[in-house]
Amino acid sequence: MPDSTRDSYLAIDFLSSGCAVSPDVPAQAPANGAGLHEGYTRENGGQFILDQNYPNPFVGATTVPFTLHTAADVRLDLFDMMGRKVAGVVRKGRSAGAQSIKLNLEGLGLSAGDYSYQLEVTTRHGVYRQRMLMTAE
Repeated sequence: MPDSTRDSYLAIDFLSSGCAVSPDVPAQAPANGAGLHEGYTRENGGQFILDQNYPNPFVGATTVPFTLHTAADVRLDLFDMMGRKVAGVVRKGRSAGAQSIKLNLEGLGLSAGDYSYQLEVTTRHGVYRQRMLMTAE
């Protein structure tokens, strides 16, 4: 694929998904799906599965569940609808398996409204991100 087409394709992907894709990450899964984890997407490279927070909508506190396929450092950032980062949580050295991070928006001094949360997972393979939406009432 010519570089100009590839660059514009990645730019479109970034705008539609809210996530950046590294040029070193495979753009698509192998045709036979060999070696891929359930939940493989271009954004997460098969390194993790990000689930919807619960409860959603919520009052006060919510839980963001995710599953790591390998040991990783994790960062969860919270953004308002203008794209401004309003909070962040870092968890270093998390083991593979089911994980969750509980967010208390009242404790963070944040008002009711719509927010997006982005999970950033850093493994020996690279840095992967995925974003979802949540509503605080």
